[in-house]
Amino acid sequence: MFEELQITQYNKLLADKAPTPGGGSALAVIGAIACSLVQMTLNITIEKTADEETTRYLREEYTAFVRAQKALYRLSDDDAAAFDGIVTCLKMPKGTPEEQKTRQSELQKRYHRAALVPLDVMAVCKDALRRCKLRVMPHLSKYVASDSTIAADLFNTVIRNSAENVYANTCRINDSALRANLEEQCRKLTEEIC
Repeated sequence: MFEELQITQYNKLLADKAPTPGGGSALAVIGAIACSLVQMTLNITIEKTADEETTRYLREEYTAFVRAQKALYRLSDDDAAAFDGIVTCLKMPKGTPEEQKTRQSELQKRYHRAALVPLDVMAVCKDALRRCKLRVMPHLSKYVASDSTIAADLFNTVIRNSAENVYANTCRINDSALRANLEEQCRKLTEEIC
């Protein structure tokens, strides 16, 4: 859905008073933009590369960044859907004990889902960051090296800030074992960022 919008249309949605899309969706889009930057650096380098083996290698990397970008656009939509699910649950009736129990049960499922999406964003961006720094940057044309550095910094930013969205949801999860598991996954994804 958001992938189909022009940048100005998406920004207008972000600025609107509706709660979605919000920060998590925007972070996924920023990750997708970082993928575009890496793709550009690869395209320019491939054009200047005469060696067939290196060209094949760089094209494989390009394909990996196309996949990452598609995943991030999907996650941008998923983030908005997850938060919309929370908002829907908050509007559920809570006049009787049974309604309160149903509402709370549904909210717990929605908070769990809302914590999983930024974890997925973090995982995609961490893989993209490693690829960018370890597999792509050493082979790039010097004319586009700064663009790959910018992409790497964007991936780093998305990872760090997506962690905030994980914690914004896990703090509402009553199941302490589930909460601890999700927060441990988050911690692992933020440690040793390149």
